[in-house]
Amino acid sequence: MSKEEEFIKLKEELKKLNKNYYNSKPLVTDAEFDKIKIKYEKILSKNPSFKKIDDIGVGAPPSSKFRKVKHSFPMLSLSNSFDLNDLRDFFAKANNYLKNKNDYKYFTDCKIDGVSLSLTYEKNKLSQALTRGDGTTGEDITDNILGIKDIPHILKFCNSDKIEIRGEIFISKEDFKNLNNSLDEKFRFSNPRNAASGSLRQIDSKISNERPLRFIPHGYGYLSKIDEFLTFEEFIKFCKKNNFKLSNLHKKFDSLLEVDEYVKKIEKDRIEIPFDIDGMVIKIDKINTQRELGNTSKFPRWAIAAKFSSEKSLSQVKNIDLQVGRTGAITPVARLKPVNIGGVIVSNASLHNFDEIKRKDIRINDYVWVKRAGDVIPYIEKVELSKRTKDSKKFKVPSLCPCGEFSIIKNNKEAVQRCSGSYQCKLQKKESIKHYVSKKAMNIEGLGEKQIEKFIELGIIKKRIDIYKIYEHEDRIKNLDGYGNKSYENLIKSINESKKTTLPRFLFALGLRYVGENNSELLAEFFQSKEGFKKLIKSHNLSIDLTNIDGLGSKAVDSLVNYFHEEINKKEAVNIIDQLNIDPLKIENKSNNKTILFTGTLDSLSRDRAKELAKQKGFKIASSISGKLDYLIFGEKAGSKLNKAKELGIKILDEKEFLNLID
Repeated sequence: MSKEEEFIKLKEELKKLNKNYYNSKPLVTDAEFDKIKIKYEKILSKNPSFKKIDDIGVGAPPSSKFRKVKHSFPMLSLSNSFDLNDLRDFFAKANNYLKNKNDYKYFTDCKIDGVSLSLTYEKNKLSQALTRGDGTTGEDITDNILGIKDIPHILKFCNSDKIEIRGEIFISKEDFKNLNNSLDEKFRFSNPRNAASGSLRQIDSKISNERPLRFIPHGYGYLSKIDEFLTFEEFIKFCKKNNFKLSNLHKKFDSLLEVDEYVKKIEKDRIEIPFDIDGMVIKIDKINTQRELGNTSKFPRWAIAAKFSSEKSLSQVKNIDLQVGRTGAITPVARLKPVNIGGVIVSNASLHNFDEIKRKDIRINDYVWVKRAGDVIPYIEKVELSKRTKDSKKFKVPSLCPCGEFSIIKNNKEAVQRCSGSYQCKLQKKESIKHYVSKKAMNIEGLGEKQIEKFIELGIIKKRIDIYKIYEHEDRIKNLDGYGNKSYENLIKSINESKKTTLPRFLFALGLRYVGENNSELLAEFFQSKEGFKKLIKSHNLSIDLTNIDGLGSKAVDSLVNYFHEEINKKEAVNIIDQLNIDPLKIENKSNNKTILFTGTLDSLSRDRAKELAKQKGFKIASSISGKLDYLIFGEKAGSKLNKAKELGIKILDEKEFLNLID
């Protein structure tokens, strides 16, 4: 692929991402979007000839649902900076453009994570409201903003016959929480920005006017009286006099070093700000200097965004809870003050184990940097010690499991601590039931977390085998809130359909420690059938037989042997498998034990189905890229694994080629 072809492909990807982002349906996190955009701009800067094919504008094309109106002046975006060096480079270019007449100050204000809006006032009366659209043409949504209390309908202190005020529409953190709580789960918004965008662009203006939308100005467009204000500081005073709400975070500085220090301070303090911000905007204060510098086709030359990290943010630990897994592992979880990280609202972070809490000295009420990169579960990177209070106390590891019946014990060979009650722990039992019905296990729809907890509370389900006796409680279930004849019938249907399954799925569903998908495949080859399973788990030679399975580690062997040493576990496993319809295992070894790995989203197959097809042909499913991998199958949004596979010279196939391979 040539550099130009790579650029065009990247451009089309950005267009698609832009369209979905501005229509409140983002396909990737803010961090991933930023990386793609930075890569695009770097290629463009190194290849000036590509500018003729660079047709990525600002925002996204306006929707046909609203009347389209051309802006008096384009509503541009801002170029981004990520550190002090970026700021210095940007304003050095401005100084060169001005031939070093840099007699200006830096006006800094917050960059609200919302939706851009343009308000036009004629003869001091509000006449029109437009979205940014593609930067040149916006959507007329005047009727939708008339109920926003932060937008004055009349300007009392304005000398211009016509003036355009630009700003950001947003929903505060508290209002977002209340709004989502008032909506059915399927209609809830993922973050305040999406809630603001979705609420603002309703066809029914009544809905928009009922939503808790807010507005803060951040600039201006057309002015009939050119000297209405001479500095940006005067513009802010103009807005305040005319009853616009302000962020109250704006400040003026003499140096970029001061600006950078202020940006870092606000990044630490932003959790206390009542609305989401994703950075600060730094502008040259003198408006004549702004006009002299002008704009590029996309960005002003006199303003830049100092972006906060889209992968991490500061939050506060409100509590530390303990979760019990299906194998008895105790995992401490930090309950956080909700924070927006790259467009995702994060309120929990895994603390992994008690040693991790001790090593990082994480305490309740601490302010902590929470990181979320890609699809990784949020975790605490470090404590912000500058915000720790003097009365702070170290976290003390409890001696009792949250089940309240058994002590917490630690094996010196591992960091994880566990409930000593093993399979008698009620919390461990609950988690094992959740795992049993999960998608990769028995895949029983209609038995979600809430339903399982309710059925356990009512005594309908006490252990996994009870799932197959649910019909005995038909009347009770039908009378529960959220249930009825149809819901009950769908649940019974799903349970019956799940009985037709495979031996590897059943073994994985048991949820034994160290017995994941790959080891379930190895064990299925060993047991071969239902009858083989029932016979061999009762064998006195089980430990020896399992040790001889090629590829099965000693930890998995010990886990299996210890589990089936308990008569109660053996009995339940046999009772469950007797309920299932499992064909004897047939493996067509077409692969000669070659390894295969999947990345990205396939078109016609789910990832689980693709793995299942590969396993049926004898392929081993790898968990990561290495030189030993034979095939990488890629789909849409393949990510870093695809690049690494190319570097290692691994055979790369698309979905169609994969299907041909296993045919």
